[in-house]
Amino acid sequence: MFADGTFYIAPIFGYQVFITGVFAPEINSFYTTSLSILNNKEQATYELLFEELRKNESNYNNNIIVIPKILRCDFEKSISNASIKIFHNITIKYCVWHYKRSFEVQKNRLCYNEVENNHKIYLLYKTITNFPFYKS
Repeated sequence: MFADGTFYIAPIFGYQVFITGVFAPEINSFYTTSLSILNNKEQATYELLFEELRKNESNYNNNIIVIPKILRCDFEKSISNASIKIFHNITIKYCVWHYKRSFEVQKNRLCYNEVENNHKIYLLYKTITNFPFYKS
């Protein structure tokens, strides 16, 4: 299952539009399992959404199993904690794009000039942000 929220298209009566989707090997495609307008980013809200997905899976899946084994999401702990609570055996895989983006935001906030103006520090920064791509 994939899950992510966006604030850019949220209506004024909501905080975010939150989208979940799954890959269905039976049809070799991704499909959206929910498109929700949420009022906050609290764990209880995500738990309610995931519980509804779990309850309704048998009603709408057309013989496609949608019990997620893996959740790919950003680093928001309330999403991963809620999914673990509702889908007990799920494995969380955090998104590399969000990982690198969070590093970039922190670098820009804390030490932009130091990193950009010192080649050795810049190389160390690039090495750290590419850790997920190294094989052990």
